[in-house]
This record gives sequence, C-alpha cells and structure tokens, in this order.
Amino acid sequence: MKTSLWKLPKGLLCLGLGVGLSLPLVGAKAAYPEPNKRLKVIVPWDAGGGVDLSMRFIQRGLEEALGIPVDIENLPGGGSQAGLIRCSLARPDGYTLCATALPSTNMTYLLPERKAPYKRASFVPVGTYAIEFGSLVVAKDSPYQSVADVIKAAKKNPGNIRVGNAGRNTNAHIDLLQLEKVADVKFAPVYFSGGTTGVTALIGGHIDALSSTPSNYMGQYKTEDVRVLGIMSDEPSKLLPNVPTFASQGLTLNQFTTRTLAFQEGVDKEKVAIVEQALEQVIKDADIGKRLADLGTQLRWMNSTETSEFWEQLDKDLVKLTTADVK
Repeated sequence: MKTSLWKLPKGLLCLGLGVGLSLPLVGAKAAYPEPNKRLKVIVPWDAGGGVDLSMRFIQRGLEEALGIPVDIENLPGGGSQAGLIRCSLARPDGYTLCATALPSTNMTYLLPERKAPYKRASFVPVGTYAIEFGSLVVAKDSPYQSVADVIKAAKKNPGNIRVGNAGRNTNAHIDLLQLEKVADVKFAPVYFSGGTTGVTALIGGHIDALSSTPSNYMGQYKTEDVRVLGIMSDEPSKLLPNVPTFASQGLTLNQFTTRTLAFQEGVDKEKVAIVEQALEQVIKDADIGKRLADLGTQLRWMNSTETSEFWEQLDKDLVKLTTADVK
C-alpha cells in the first residue's frame, strides 16, 4: 500500500487540559526580557486564519509568563514569504518571533524559484505547541459522500475536479499532491491566499472540494455548511469524532501542519530557552487547551531541540517530494 512521505515523531507530549498557569515565569530583575520592551510575533498569513487565531489564543499567556506586552503583526503575501523575510531579517535581540507552520514554511526556501533570502539556518526554533491534520472537505450539498467518490470522479475526469488549497506550496497544496500520488489521480488545483478564502469559495460552489485543516472550517463544520470526507491520519480525531480517517478508506496518508514559533538566527540561547519555557508553561493552561480544541487544533508539544530535529528531517523528506511533484 502506498503511504505518505513523513510521520510525526512518536513519544511527543500530547498535553492534557487539567493544569493552570503558575505565573509569572520571569522575575523582575531578570536581564531578559527587559520590562520596557515589547515582544512582536510576526504572523505571515492573514488575520483570522488558523495560525493567527492560535497565536492570539496564547498571546495573553505569553505576556503574563514573560512579564512584557506581546504584539501580533500580520504580514501576509507570497504564500507567507513576505512575513518570513521580514522576520528572518529582524534584529536578533530576542524581541521578534516568527510564527511558522511546518511544512509550509520549509517550502518557501526549498524551492529555488521562490528565491527566498533565508534558509533553514535562518530560524532558531523555540517550540511547537500544536498540530492540525490535513483533510478533504466538501460543501453540504456536494454529491461526493466519501473520499472514494472524489477519487472516482478524478479518474473519470482527469485534471477537471477543482480542489482548492491555501496557496501554492502550502501544507494544503502538499497534502493535495500526496493525495494525487497515493490515489494515482490528477486534480485541478485552485490556489487561494489562505485557508479561510478557500472555505468561502467551497460554500459558494466555485470549487468541488477543499484540501484544508480544521481551524479554517471548524465554524462551518459545526453549522453543517461543510462536510469533512476524511482526515489524513491513521487515528480518528477527538476533535472530529464522526469523521473517518483516510486509512479507514484504504488510503494511508499522514499529512499535517504545525504551529511553531521561532526566532531568527543569532538570538542568544539563553533568550530562546526563556521563551521556550514560557511557551511550554502557557499551553498547559486548561482554558487555552479548550479554545485551541474548539478551533480544531490539537495540542502537541515539541521543545526547541525536538522541533529543530523534526524541521531538519522534514527538509530532507520534502526535497524528495519537491523534485518530483511540485510544478
């Protein structure tokens, strides 16, 4: 049986929701962060999307843990490349964080034609606090009742079934490429500037299906305006309990995106460690866990070292995919 290209590392901490914050983390006399400073988080996607919302959910907790204000700045454009450029080139003083989403962020510098002025070494991971699995979604009145229905239609009409995604070479596009590979079909990809615009197009009947993650459509799923045909995971989702996995439908796909924070190259290790500790503490808060779950995001903690190793392995795996499939 064909399988997806990569899997999440085993043994990572899936945090429970029964622990409250114990704040503040940093004493008033600490050299970092300085009490008169502000921490900026650059989110390289539109406001209202999954990365933006999850970041806003942990914003206050980071402020309390670090003892300074935390500002979020949305800098979308170029499939997140505009914001990543700004963040990677920021002064490495520990006051500008980059909100990233692996493997989408990897793709911005792995593809030579994108001419990104940064690379893997330009980012120093702080930690990964959540993941979302890929999925295939249709409008409520769609004739497709299963993943198999969509695949059958694509085999009958190669290159004509319109499947939306969040943009060229984003995680949703990668998920679609992987689905084409394991099912041996060709879709007509439709690229949007983010996940939420694709949902609007789906409901409006402008596309036949959508490759996306839950945070982009959870509201519409709850109101039954969309149906989720399958999630790209081996195990059922507690957040989407009635949705079948791709594995249960005969296709082994483990596709996902992370919620990862990183500094730019050159930030002191001590500063990275302080923010890493703050982030881990914040996501143990029961209310934050519940809000992320309501959004469709699953808590999954990887510290700085684990995230670095995972990031580098993704780079190696994605090279195999990009050289063969991304056109």
